[in-house]
Amino acid sequence: MTLDGLSLSLLSFFDWVLETSLMAGVLVGLVLLVKVIARNKLSPRWHYMLWLVIMARLLLPWAPESSFSVYNLLSYGQEALRTSDAPSPRPPQASPVHQEMTNTAPSNTAPVETKQEPPVQTAEPVEKQPSASFSLYKLAFVVWLLGAVCLGILTVAANRRVYNRLAKQPVITDPGIVGLFEQCRETMAVRQSIPLITAGPISSPAVLGFVRPRIVLSDSLMNMLDDRQLRYIFYHELAHVKRKDVAVNWLMNGLLILHWFNPVLWYAYYRMREDQEIAADALALSYIGAEQKESYGHTIIRLLEHYATLYPTPGMANLSGGKQLIKRRIVMIKNYHKKSYRWSALGLASVIALSSVTLVNAKAPESASGNLSAPPVIATESSGGTSQAKKLTIHDIPLDKNVVEAAQEELRRFLGDSQAEVYEVADPEITAEWILLNKNGKGQVAIDRDTKQIVNAYVQYTWDETDAAVKKAAAEAFRQVDANKTFTAETVEREKRFADGKSTHEWRLQSKDMIVTLDADTLSKRGISISYPVAQGNEKAKNAALKALQTINVGKPVTFKKAYHNYSEGKYDTWQFFDDGGNYVVVIGSNTGTIKSISAYGKKDDNEANLPLLLDKDRKPIYTKEEAIAAAKPMVNKLFGIDLTGYSVEFSTENPYAHTFTKKEQPTVHATVDRTGEFWNYWVDPVDGTMND
Repeated sequence: MTLDGLSLSLLSFFDWVLETSLMAGVLVGLVLLVKVIARNKLSPRWHYMLWLVIMARLLLPWAPESSFSVYNLLSYGQEALRTSDAPSPRPPQASPVHQEMTNTAPSNTAPVETKQEPPVQTAEPVEKQPSASFSLYKLAFVVWLLGAVCLGILTVAANRRVYNRLAKQPVITDPGIVGLFEQCRETMAVRQSIPLITAGPISSPAVLGFVRPRIVLSDSLMNMLDDRQLRYIFYHELAHVKRKDVAVNWLMNGLLILHWFNPVLWYAYYRMREDQEIAADALALSYIGAEQKESYGHTIIRLLEHYATLYPTPGMANLSGGKQLIKRRIVMIKNYHKKSYRWSALGLASVIALSSVTLVNAKAPESASGNLSAPPVIATESSGGTSQAKKLTIHDIPLDKNVVEAAQEELRRFLGDSQAEVYEVADPEITAEWILLNKNGKGQVAIDRDTKQIVNAYVQYTWDETDAAVKKAAAEAFRQVDANKTFTAETVEREKRFADGKSTHEWRLQSKDMIVTLDADTLSKRGISISYPVAQGNEKAKNAALKALQTINVGKPVTFKKAYHNYSEGKYDTWQFFDDGGNYVVVIGSNTGTIKSISAYGKKDDNEANLPLLLDKDRKPIYTKEEAIAAAKPMVNKLFGIDLTGYSVEFSTENPYAHTFTKKEQPTVHATVDRTGEFWNYWVDPVDGTMND
């Protein structure tokens, strides 16, 4: 990653931290409100679990939008937070099977080696003077980053210092104390082996670590407390172990390092630690028994008054708390009963209700270009080799006003929506054309960067949005190819493509194992592709595919892993077989069992493994036309039963290794040679444009 790319990523991450911190601050207020309203109705466990919702909010890199989100009430928008929208839906990159279906004739076979497209050059936008607000934003970013790094170092150093001190302390071996501790551990069903160590500089009992936890106990406490009181202490500390409180503290401290600037979250952490101690008390009392709660309370309060010392390290859970916490713990212990630590419907309902309105993002209005808490996505724009964290609009790219208006009119016709408006532009770094997105996020138009002509219009639908007639037509077409397989669709797309003054208009209904393509105007089927485990594939076709590989002598056994049945009425009906990675691809006619194409990428790679790579500018045909016909003739005859005698040959201008053999009123043969001069890829175009399979 370049330095500029790293800088952009950090700035985008900073945007997400700022926005998430603000939302978490709102959530803290809601948690406190719930705790006040349900103060005496929620058990200590649920008071503590409410804070975990805040941690979940801080951890979420992305969340769905909802009209029920509490953040809909907030009025801040994109300019205040400088966040980016999640990109609108784009057509997914076509799989080899998809490409086979949507093309008309030869492209239903394995593709030939293609050239590398040169990087698209975009016009440089007019340079803008940096604003004062942007400078302040950069300054805020630097301050935040320095603060996070410094706090992270201090946290690790403080934790390491305590660990180093305690590492020198001896393990407690007193048989009476160790035996009492082991009884408590077995009672609480804590399966980990947990050593007891002397406390050294730490006066209060504590749990150290969570991967290999240890319980710390000072000499003075061992001498002062009797067995009954020691048992209370052990139950309390084991409660921290059982509840994974130290791990939670580490996680929250890590989040606080990122959000060090937010005092609301520091206060939330303080209150969370209070509730953590009270929940540990409740869990300990559930094993001690309500009849001993008064004695337990006196023991804990005595330790809090004389031995509580809070060490600033997330790796430890120790007795801590001021007067307010002591008062709360006294009240909890006094009111403790058998059900005080059990799950409750009210507690669960409170957490679910709070999560349902705070772990979802605000529903962005149709006119807004940003939404609350989109994930940290960077839309980039090329400009002299540098990138800016900026969302592109149609004003930022070199398109004439008339071109934009024509694209907008086409989108309106395509969607049947007179209000459709192209505005945003998809990331030019990952698209070959200018992709102009509808302002409301539904639908898009692609413009060729060179010709400035419309390439396609595209829209994606949910299953529920899809017209019933389209669903019915797709299901009927699917049943004609495989009546035994259930028709399903996970994505539904409609696309209109423009080329050579003509247009094609299609529906595509797709799932992980099938694609159905329909004519969008007549709803007649155009293509169907169904994926099967190889064992369920056509046996005759599979045997023919393996024989074809033996014919071209790939030199090693090949095991097919995928099988596709591809059908287009009047054009082709084939089985296509792939190995893992698509190194070997064979297409066989479904009815005739004859080979239609074969591509041995693996053989090509093996042949060229020890050859120096040639630059594009140095590529020259390996054979003369006569030599090419002579070299390809034997294999073409074996594979397809076609005699190349009398054929002429042309070399591709884009790839001189690709040959096209033609003869009037005869099938056209395509073949690709590797750099050693061996052909590895063959396919045939039938005379009448159909595969006659």
